[in-house]
Amino acid sequence: MLARLALIACAFCALQPAIAAKPAPAANLCRQALPTIRGLWQQGVYDAPRAVAVVMVDAIDGKLPQVRRGLAMLPAAEQARWRQLAMITAANAYQPTVVDGLLDDGAAVDGTVRLPPFKSAFHDQMLDAMGHDPRYGGPGAVKALQSAGILDGNRGPLLGPALPLVAQCGDVATLDVLLRHHANLMARTAPNVVDALTAAVVSGNGAVVIRLLDHGADVCADDRRIRKPGTTLASIGRRQHLPEALVQRLTCHARAAAALP
Repeated sequence: MLARLALIACAFCALQPAIAAKPAPAANLCRQALPTIRGLWQQGVYDAPRAVAVVMVDAIDGKLPQVRRGLAMLPAAEQARWRQLAMITAANAYQPTVVDGLLDDGAAVDGTVRLPPFKSAFHDQMLDAMGHDPRYGGPGAVKALQSAGILDGNRGPLLGPALPLVAQCGDVATLDVLLRHHANLMARTAPNVVDALTAAVVSGNGAVVIRLLDHGADVCADDRRIRKPGTTLASIGRRQHLPEALVQRLTCHARAAAALP
């Protein structure tokens, strides 16, 4: 079981930059990834107390009372960190009730938190499994990925803010919770990746696009970031077969007016 998880975990590490850059595949992977994420916590491969792992599994399973009890049993100085991680974990697991409750308890709606690193033995096993799997190109390829920073030296990745992650996964119920808590519509998980609105448009998720526009997402801000000549958020939406009325809402009229002679 651990060997299989090691291979899957290293695959997610290696794919993370590509997923961030291409939101549509990320949406397809969201539900597929959940059993692996749950398994990693359940098998205790993260360098975190066992009580924390139990909290994260309960968050994935949607058990808000158990999550709250588990957090309350942790040292007071550590509760804020693990509450934030539990909230983002629940947001990635389609658990709006847990997200809502933890935000009420003090988790930051736009906050980020670092995932714990893997335990050393598991990390070594992961790299060894990757090096012996021909799909990854052998030990030399693993070293190249490490040198490029893609495997991040077993430093836990920074997670959040929750809203763009939820939008990429098309989770309207959790998106509604975050919007009620006044999440930043234009937040990005990294400076060089798309925001929630662009991710939703690229994936053709009209329900998420409508929610974001209804709450004031700025289509002109997204258009200004698009570098491909002749491409706009509206043109992407049309290509993704969004309804024409919605495509019109995605049009940056200020930019269109500026282009007139």
